[in-house]
Amino acid sequence: MVSPKNYWALACCLVVAWSAALAPFVLAAPPAVDPCKVLTTAEVEQVVGKLKGTPTGDKEGEAGWCNYEFANGKDAMEVWVFPADGINRGRKVSKKPVTVKGLGDDAFMDRGMHGLDYVNLFIKKQGVTVKLSLKESAGDEDKLKTLAQKAVGRF
Repeated sequence: MVSPKNYWALACCLVVAWSAALAPFVLAAPPAVDPCKVLTTAEVEQVVGKLKGTPTGDKEGEAGWCNYEFANGKDAMEVWVFPADGINRGRKVSKKPVTVKGLGDDAFMDRGMHGLDYVNLFIKKQGVTVKLSLKESAGDEDKLKTLAQKAVGRF
């Protein structure tokens, strides 16, 4: 007959083994970066145009985002914050990723991801991926690069 002491030892070993087996599948904690604080409203208005109201943010799982609506009714922009591996997932679904210099080794830009008429710029720094998305318009790539230069120091 096995003693209760041995049952506890066996149970503890099973818990440790189970935890070790699940460790690779545990999701990382969401980044502590507020997507609505990656850029100031003044910066966005200076580069893109006058905002219609205050930007609104939300979170789901590991992702957080901030939506910007513009007074002209044409422009639209989003800032997304993901864990570091978000940049790899973005690159996998990108149709034609283009490397962007000056924003880190992994930075890239893409058009039309998920069939939408947006230009996306992905940046990764210190365990955080930030995606700036701007509705396609004249000068959209330059606008995103300008905003990304301002944002990169905040995360």
